[in-house]
Amino acid sequence: MPVPLRSYGVNKQERTYTVLRDRIHSGAFGPKARLNIDALARELGVSAIPVREALRRLEAEGWVKFQPNVGAIVAPLDATAWEQQMVAVAILEGAATADAATHLRLSDLSKLRKIAAEMEVVAAEGEAVRFSRLNRRLHATIVARCGNAYLLDLLGPGDVLVSTAGPFLQVGRPIVAAAVDAGAVYLDSAGEPPFIRQVFEEFGPRAERTGAVLLTAFGYDYVPGNLAGALALQAAGPAAARVQVGYFVRGNMRRGTSAGTRASAAGVLLAAGYTFRDGRIVTERTAAHVTSFEIDGKKKEAFSIGSSEHFALPRLRPPAAGADGSPAQAALTDVGVYIGWLGHATRLVHYGSALAAPLSSMPGVLPVVDALARRIQRSRAGPGAAESFRSDVVAVARDARGAKLAAVHLTGGDPYSFTASILAWAAGKAAAEGVRAAGALGPAEAFGADALENACANAGFHREIRAQ
Repeated sequence: MPVPLRSYGVNKQERTYTVLRDRIHSGAFGPKARLNIDALARELGVSAIPVREALRRLEAEGWVKFQPNVGAIVAPLDATAWEQQMVAVAILEGAATADAATHLRLSDLSKLRKIAAEMEVVAAEGEAVRFSRLNRRLHATIVARCGNAYLLDLLGPGDVLVSTAGPFLQVGRPIVAAAVDAGAVYLDSAGEPPFIRQVFEEFGPRAERTGAVLLTAFGYDYVPGNLAGALALQAAGPAAARVQVGYFVRGNMRRGTSAGTRASAAGVLLAAGYTFRDGRIVTERTAAHVTSFEIDGKKKEAFSIGSSEHFALPRLRPPAAGADGSPAQAALTDVGVYIGWLGHATRLVHYGSALAAPLSSMPGVLPVVDALARRIQRSRAGPGAAESFRSDVVAVARDARGAKLAAVHLTGGDPYSFTASILAWAAGKAAAEGVRAAGALGPAEAFGADALENACANAGFHREIRAQ
């Protein structure tokens, strides 16, 4: 039965081309599938001429190939060409995102959150086709606000790529590699300690060689702690040798966090952690240590976790010698980062991590955790819009003996809104002004503490320095 073509265009040639192109794009005609001109003509209710013209047009676009003694086929996949195309798309869309960041409306952000939440559910269910369609909608929504009509003609080093597609350990590495190879500026919203470590230790040296800039964990995880740590070091003076950073939230964690966040947390105890101790990165289990911070006059406990502060803050305080050769500034030897989201359950997480760490090497455990994460993702896609959050981030600087020198307390609201705002600011600033140096950088190292503090204030995080 001929396919009705009235909805596809104004003439037979255009209608035929559109039908064939759509079938190739949707996968109905897979790679290397034969495209018989006579059969297609009969199916579409046209002569062979429009089909032949459409196939030649698709050949010019790279979708179709003509082979001797075979005829027209759908062009086979070329892994190298595909990888190169993805690099180009990543750079161009990253630059478009940076340009669009200042033009996005509240309605756009609401739409993007809904699409992203639906993508989490679809990804957990393994529906690749629906995920691809939602991904195109997400990108189209952002790029629609790009005001630069000539942007697609401007391809080169220094363009900005923003990645928010997680879990980053599963899908993030190719995007970082593409940014490194292209010499682009890369930002992400990762909070997974192993991925953050890979960006700094594995991709960072490569980025220095290509001129790329890698800004990982550029959201609530872990920009506020980087800022608080930098400000605490400034307030403490040259004697500061240790910094502790704590993250706390007030509100209903379950109702106020997305399913994706809860799913990532499900496997955190089995993930390898790390800290910065005695001047170097040291591998240790997540929640290996518990410490307390003062919030509004009350002591609150938090457990240790790997983050970007461990890599970024020590580089803000290299050792310096005075005129007589004596140390003018102490080197930063210890950085600890702690999560205090769970209140009285913090100690349980600490003890549980000691039991859970050996389980990660046992057969069958990781698939169970992955299944639990998928179940959590399907349970509820997004955070409750009505849930009220207060976020507290505290940094304490101490001298080499442990004496407290200064503390900085940042307060803010919803972590998700902060992440969206700070990513948009960083993308726009990097696109307009560039970044100070190449490689994997921390937020303060890339933009300076003053500019970062202003940006965080505009995004809802403000500081209070308390006298010691």
